[in-house]
Amino acid sequence: MLLTLTSLLYAICLLLAANHDLRANDARLRTAVLSLGLTQMHWLWATVGKLISRLNPLDQPKYDYGNPLHRAAALLVLAQMAWSSGQLLSPPGESVRNSFPAELNSILFNLLAAAMLYVAISLLGTGWTIRRDLHGILRRLGLRPPTRRDWLAGLAAGILIFTLMTLAASALPSRAGDGSEARLLFDIAKRSLPAALLVAILSSTGEEILFRGALQPVFGLTVTSLLFALVHVQYGLSFELLILFFVSLGFGLARKRYSTTAAIVCHATYNFAPFLLYRLLPA
Repeated sequence: MLLTLTSLLYAICLLLAANHDLRANDARLRTAVLSLGLTQMHWLWATVGKLISRLNPLDQPKYDYGNPLHRAAALLVLAQMAWSSGQLLSPPGESVRNSFPAELNSILFNLLAAAMLYVAISLLGTGWTIRRDLHGILRRLGLRPPTRRDWLAGLAAGILIFTLMTLAASALPSRAGDGSEARLLFDIAKRSLPAALLVAILSSTGEEILFRGALQPVFGLTVTSLLFALVHVQYGLSFELLILFFVSLGFGLARKRYSTTAAIVCHATYNFAPFLLYRLLPA
């Protein structure tokens, strides 16, 4: 009981610090001090390990609370979840405003930069040049040259997920004045299929390498999908966020059944499908 209360108190404090940082850029030191030394609290991360196992009844995550790297990753995951939860629960007008560029070249540059950052985090987090060579890193991340099975499974799963999620979204009440980043991105890139394909590839590759390649083997399918959904806070607290969670589960199953390469193909197919559908059926 004491461990649970302590963990809850930590999450609340980190949530408050993260929310304060949204409105005033002077809380970073406070957040860092709050987190200092937590990676050494074995009892806390043992509790986190039990929670991860219970949240993944059909999966076997390899989270090891005795591994300092896994504890540090768990700390970052908790911090991200706290920050995202604060964004979702903030009163209207208090969340961070989007600074999404309105030019295609700027969008592509931002997507490329984000993908490179995700890949760098994945390489360093899995021990590149420290514990594993490049071959070992690729095997750990589930990356390989796309095989015929990767292509077929990724394309089929991406189309299936897109179809099911589109049907689910059509049954939900639409939100008037949807000005989300996803909608803005679609409006900008829909006029050029090559640009749309590049957007689909860039926006999927880095995310899949980080979430499905690096994080899913450690935290399991459910926790990784929850984190993936919470990272996309631009959707707000809505049914779209729940749909995104199930979409992420589909990507994770592609990773588990085939490879991260198949998950990238699946994600890129899912991203590209609305652009292709628009060109085929513009009405």
